[in-house]
Amino acid sequence: MEDMGENLVGAYMRQVRGCHTVAFNTFLPWGQGEIDVIGVRSGKPVEVWLAEVAVHLDSLNYGGYARTTNKIAAKVAGARRYAAEVYPAAAVTVELWSPVVPSGLLEPLAGTGAALVVNGEFTTRVGELLDQARASTRTTADPAFRLLQILTHLRNAGALTLGGGRGRRTGSGNKDEPGEDKQS
Repeated sequence: MEDMGENLVGAYMRQVRGCHTVAFNTFLPWGQGEIDVIGVRSGKPVEVWLAEVAVHLDSLNYGGYARTTNKIAAKVAGARRYAAEVYPAAAVTVELWSPVVPSGLLEPLAGTGAALVVNGEFTTRVGELLDQARASTRTTADPAFRLLQILTHLRNAGALTLGGGRGRRTGSGNKDEPGEDKQS
């Protein structure tokens, strides 16, 4: 099954960045591991984005800060190695996309060398994608983008409120340590 978070990132690469090629779940040829999304845009130089996508709605957490940072660092290193072998002349950016990252994890994750598309920046990028969807009615092969198009072109769409309504989680969603939710 396709991951909707990865599909959002792929749609951003195609629809906003103008990548002509977007690949999902590219396995690393030397061993275990994969790159969630790769976007390629031609030009001089060719630009390549390699994205690790971690859409954990409660908080990015692989068992504590150290373990989470180590896991992301290993994924970033694998992506950089892949890019060096496959796209040696390209301008390469390795990114981490995650909508909910605790503030105490931001500095350790920045140390991995990945460009962080997290928290508010993640929301901003989804907003850019929404703007593109609102402006377009052409059919697309990007399921997440197509869903955004449908939602933004509904008659009486003003009656919809994204992020609100039934089942909405209360609280900031920002945890001090993964696995520990502080009560306010």
